[in-house]
Amino acid sequence: MLKLIPNIPVPDVERSVEFYRHVLGFELVGVRGRGDSTRAHLRLGPIEIIFRSLDTFSARPYADPALENQLVLHIQVDDVFELYDRIHRQVHVIRALEPTLFGSAEFMIRDIDSRILAFSQPIGSALPAPRGSGTIPRARYRE
Repeated sequence: MLKLIPNIPVPDVERSVEFYRHVLGFELVGVRGRGDSTRAHLRLGPIEIIFRSLDTFSARPYADPALENQLVLHIQVDDVFELYDRIHRQVHVIRALEPTLFGSAEFMIRDIDSRILAFSQPIGSALPAPRGSGTIPRARYRE
């Protein structure tokens, strides 16, 4: 595993970003969406944080709507496809392996204490989702 990035729901993304930038010295890496569906990615050295709007409507909603306002721990790995193949039958998968809007392949699980863990790997645009589905076709990654 390469790094852990908390994805934190906040009532006002812009306000949180301003605090982390101006008070704590974080750099704004990028913002996606707007209004009630905003996500902001910040960095300070090796530390990264993602803030997202509370009650964010997602094009690919969580299987359980109650998950929308929970902390998500994003864990970047070097081979998300191998990890998914190895553990998906042993855990409670919240979201199957699929491409994200941020150029990653990602899946989400609940850990033994019901925390949400999202495992991802940057892939750029190498694995576009097939029309009508957010799931990466199994044939597109190794078994």
